[in-house]
Amino acid sequence: MATSFRQSPVILYLIMLLGFVVGFLYTSQSDPSASVPAVPAADQLTTLQGLANLKIDYSLLTSSQFQQLQVFGELPVQPQGGGKSDPFR
Repeated sequence: MATSFRQSPVILYLIMLLGFVVGFLYTSQSDPSASVPAVPAADQLTTLQGLANLKIDYSLLTSSQFQQLQVFGELPVQPQGGGKSDPFR
């Protein structure tokens, strides 16, 4: 079988050409934004008006448990050399 490929590279070139054509047609006709429907303006306004009554509770920041949190280690973290230069040795 190996001798038939050497004698006829035209078949190999035709298979490669067919792959390029099929790949081009596949990518040129797929538009990811075409499948996403647009949101109507009335729905957008309803969503934004729902945020008008939003109340944020900041009492968590003033609680004693939050105030007791501490940072351990250095800030900002300083990079250190370490590890092996060649992991396969």
